[in-house]
Amino acid sequence: MPPLLPFSLDALRSHAIFIPPASTSDDGWELVGPQPSLDGFPAPKNARLAVRDRDLIVAFGKEIRMTSLSSEGWEVHGTSVGGYKTLKSPHLTFTIHQLVLNPTGRLLAVVGHHQLVVLVLPRAGFASSVGGEVTCRSFPVDEYQHSPSSLIPLTKVRWHPWGEGGNSLWVLAANGNLFEYDILRPQDPVQKFSFLPDKTSRPKSKFSAVDPLSQYATSFTFGPRGMDFAPLMVYALMANGDVYTMGPVLPSSAEVPATYLASLQAWVAEGLKQLEDAKAKPGEQGSAEYASLMGRRQLQEAWVNTVVKQGSQDDEQSTLSTPPRRRGFGLPERAPSPPQSDKPPPPPGFVRVHPPHLTATGGPAAGMHRPLARQGPLLFNPAPQEVGNGGDIDEQSATDITILHAAGDVPEGEEADARVDVLAIAWSSGRVDLGIVTEGCEPRWITSRDPAPTDIYLHIVESVLSSFPSSEPDAIALNSPAFVADPIHSDVVYVGHTFGVDAISIAPWVTQLLAGETKLFPSDVAQLVETSPSNPIVGIATFCNITLGYGLLALASSGQLAAVEMDVRVPDRGFAPPEPVPAPDKNSQSLLDKPFEVSLPTTQYNPKMAIRKAPDSHKVLETIGPAHVTALRDAASQIKSRTHAVEEASAKTEARLDLQVKEYARQLVVLRTAAASVSALRSVTARNAERAEGALAAQQSLGDRLDAVLTALMAEHRPQIGGVERRWFDELERIRARVNGMRGSPGFAPRAQVLKEQLEVVRPLVKTANAREEEYGARQLRPLQAALGSRGDELARLMRKMNALSVRVEEID
Repeated sequence: MPPLLPFSLDALRSHAIFIPPASTSDDGWELVGPQPSLDGFPAPKNARLAVRDRDLIVAFGKEIRMTSLSSEGWEVHGTSVGGYKTLKSPHLTFTIHQLVLNPTGRLLAVVGHHQLVVLVLPRAGFASSVGGEVTCRSFPVDEYQHSPSSLIPLTKVRWHPWGEGGNSLWVLAANGNLFEYDILRPQDPVQKFSFLPDKTSRPKSKFSAVDPLSQYATSFTFGPRGMDFAPLMVYALMANGDVYTMGPVLPSSAEVPATYLASLQAWVAEGLKQLEDAKAKPGEQGSAEYASLMGRRQLQEAWVNTVVKQGSQDDEQSTLSTPPRRRGFGLPERAPSPPQSDKPPPPPGFVRVHPPHLTATGGPAAGMHRPLARQGPLLFNPAPQEVGNGGDIDEQSATDITILHAAGDVPEGEEADARVDVLAIAWSSGRVDLGIVTEGCEPRWITSRDPAPTDIYLHIVESVLSSFPSSEPDAIALNSPAFVADPIHSDVVYVGHTFGVDAISIAPWVTQLLAGETKLFPSDVAQLVETSPSNPIVGIATFCNITLGYGLLALASSGQLAAVEMDVRVPDRGFAPPEPVPAPDKNSQSLLDKPFEVSLPTTQYNPKMAIRKAPDSHKVLETIGPAHVTALRDAASQIKSRTHAVEEASAKTEARLDLQVKEYARQLVVLRTAAASVSALRSVTARNAERAEGALAAQQSLGDRLDAVLTALMAEHRPQIGGVERRWFDELERIRARVNGMRGSPGFAPRAQVLKEQLEVVRPLVKTANAREEEYGARQLRPLQAALGSRGDELARLMRKMNALSVRVEEID
């Protein structure tokens, strides 16, 4: 058995799923980087990596691989670890550029340069086994328009977050057409919006001043969250940087939060009320703008009321319930009811609605419906900085767009009171423009009631520039950056490009902007992954789950994986510095910490020996000479030094005694303090013991109540037979007795047997009568036919009754 390697992000780099397949000459897949762009247009964006909870999905060429990132570990096979499943489909006949998961994680949009296929993924954890192939159910999307021979590439594919069951797929083509496809009916689009005028309507001229990049749509995004029309607006980006918007755009079958519809209706009503209060008199200046604005508000109110009415009807149908009535023998009467849909009910808190110009089934609705007006391009104020990498800055192209609903640094546990909608535009030269979306983006229709044009401004706050190597002008020209959202922070976005991955955090200046400051800090920009143009980044996936943690995965075209583990940003709480540790109390230190040592001089002390040194010391002195005086001096000196040493030792002993007295007094004070602390601890312990006993008693009471609740639930789940049920069973017994018979009275079964025997007797007579019909005259046959008809009707009636009773008995059994 091969050894197991524990799961880690470092070990994930060696996983077998990242080993590229052997390239062939006809598979259309290369390791050297993106294909050259045609006619100077942006190169296709790549997103060949996707993460679904614990499943990892990777695309190489025309092949899709899937593995489960289990925490149990992987088997080691040589230089690689783990295994994967290959997802097979007969429709995967093109080079894969993007993998887009739907909100439910069950569908995967596989995007090529011109084709689009949707795969139904296996269940979660299915790819945990090693090796093998899995044939997935798949279906192409609109093969009529998105075919291999199509001349219009697909530039952006997204799933709408409000699509019913996650089945609303939105596709943007390079010619500016935005399609919505219902995956249950993928053959034709259910909605189509155009952000560019039809080329056939413009006069053909050999010389034209129209920028070709302005007629090439590269990306789109849905509006940010909010209580107004912002979530219903769609922003489309052209290659020259023009941004157009259109709305209200709603999926053909949408599941919208009920709270949002209520807030939207209140917002429209309040705007209309404010406009009526500020009404200009006819003939005064501004009355034309007022009429145009009033017509726009009325159209918005009519649209919102129609959608809210749909949500109210859906809510009533989901909550409507009538008690069944009783009929004979206690059977419930089946009241006529409208046909029920086979669709599951919407999630709690959501209502199912659809655009007013469509029916619930997707067909055109009755009445007159005005087309949506394309608004834009947005005016940049001030204009973004003309910076970029490479020599041809003027030839850079806009490749991707996104909107950040940022709140800045908010303390943990608090909700953001205000947010800023920041629109970001990525350019091929590495520049990222960051601007604030104004309030001018609101729904408009093509109608004479709202003819006044409105300029929509995008206030550019900052232009961020990534660092690209200047020695690669061709790689910069083929660069196609794309945005990837952060799974936790709404003010952080990642930019994947040919040269790596950059992280941009707009939290510094968003926090200051919401605080009312005028001088704003720049955004925080960090390079997370760096690579070479010969091995570009082709896939980025962010994750935040219990298995992988919080981080980012970046896949290069050669199969190399870069895993970046990130830390969750903790905002500053404004905590004060910790208080300094107080100095120890003097009374807590012992006064007798130094050892007590008293010692006399170690020199020899013997005065008698000094006197004996005098001459004739053992005789009676008659005369005193110098020797005697010297001996007496030495003896006196020894006695004096010893006396001085005894005095010093006595002084030390007295000082030590004083310290011992003071230490005794200090210990008495500490003892009294300790006694008071012990008394307080005893009282606290007693109170804690009482609280613990109360908690135990409360826990015992809660346990008894829980047992009672469980018993009641069990009784409710398996209820006893009540009076109604008992009467029902008694009625069944009586029916059974009537059918089978009891107490000597024949039931339906014996009577039916009798009728069968009588029928056998009558049948030959009928045959004989039919045979002799020609022999009898009409006057003779008429009484016989009447008798046979009455007997036949009676037999048929009894047979129908017997069959009905037999069916009921069988159902009861």
